[in-house]
Amino acid sequence: MLTMQPSVTIGSYLWAQDRLPHDEFTLRIDGLRAAMERNGWPAVLVYGDVREHAALAYLSNFIPRVRWGMALLPRSGEPRLLCAMSTRDLPAMRSLSWIADVRSGMGAEWENAFTPWFARFAGEATVEFGTLGFDIMAPLLHQSVRRSLGERFSLRRADDALAIPPQRKRPRELTMMRMSCQLVEAAAKAFADAWRKTGEPETAALEAERLARSLAAQDVRTLISLDGGRTLVPYQGRFEKKAGPLVGYVAVKAMGYWADLFVMVDERRTRASRHAETALDALIAAVRPRAGAGEIHGRAIDTLAPFRLHTVLGGSVGHGIGLSLNEQPEFRAGADSELVEDGVYTLQLGIADASAGNALVSAVVRARAKGPEIWARSPSTG
Repeated sequence: MLTMQPSVTIGSYLWAQDRLPHDEFTLRIDGLRAAMERNGWPAVLVYGDVREHAALAYLSNFIPRVRWGMALLPRSGEPRLLCAMSTRDLPAMRSLSWIADVRSGMGAEWENAFTPWFARFAGEATVEFGTLGFDIMAPLLHQSVRRSLGERFSLRRADDALAIPPQRKRPRELTMMRMSCQLVEAAAKAFADAWRKTGEPETAALEAERLARSLAAQDVRTLISLDGGRTLVPYQGRFEKKAGPLVGYVAVKAMGYWADLFVMVDERRTRASRHAETALDALIAAVRPRAGAGEIHGRAIDTLAPFRLHTVLGGSVGHGIGLSLNEQPEFRAGADSELVEDGVYTLQLGIADASAGNALVSAVVRARAKGPEIWARSPSTG
């Protein structure tokens, strides 16, 4: 779901070496270097900002709290991490990553931090580097990169070729994601409980955010419905009491990993809410390695019949989730991607019908050959 990103991000950003020790990143970088070898790239430049930073976090563990970060990762030799922070903040930034060489990329520091690192690669022929995350880079920063590289070096977009972070989650990632799922379930429960006490959707959403932040969430995003579940909107500061049902959405990021859920309280147990929950059961059962994303979408649409998919879902019934809130594959009509063992997916279903009512439900599920594991699910609608 598209939501508003908060202006202030809090939570714990320290490198938790007890959960993600140095050897975890050694394995990840080894995989990247093998890809560099195949593509003939002597280095890959990885960009991320405070809004989206999946590849940067996967390879460096650095999650920008403000502005941006960029990892310069060579096929051989020492990497460098640039961050949009003053030199005063560098000691703190060095505690967030396994990369020892951390430099400021702000203002006059840019030329000292970025340009000299590439001197080792200069030669008679133009050298090509791979890039990850450059699609979201601000134009002015992109111009600075191009200007510094000059005619000696060229850039090749590597996002599709390298698929970083991978769809299949590593064992330590799975542990982190279970924690995020526990946190989002607690936040969703707080959302529903506050609604039952106050009847104010925005008050309920703020309570979910408060609880998640008290549990060290790095990011919390919420949506609510002010029209009984037909549409979802971000915080507006209206604090109006509404007759049920409550329909909302909450997403949390903890230790870099996302989990999200729809929240619904429907005391009347309308036909829409009952049917959506039954359809979600069928959708969860379809999650298995090698299942097609388009096949899962078709299963969802068939199970929802005679109702149509809720329009707020934009034709999708879910997608991958992890270091990014929206990872591949997307479960849409005609999608040809396949699910993988130890992939983690958020499944989303909803109905908007004038006579049956409105409903939105979801679950976060791990794909296993022996059957799906439900890690988080929307609170019971009743």
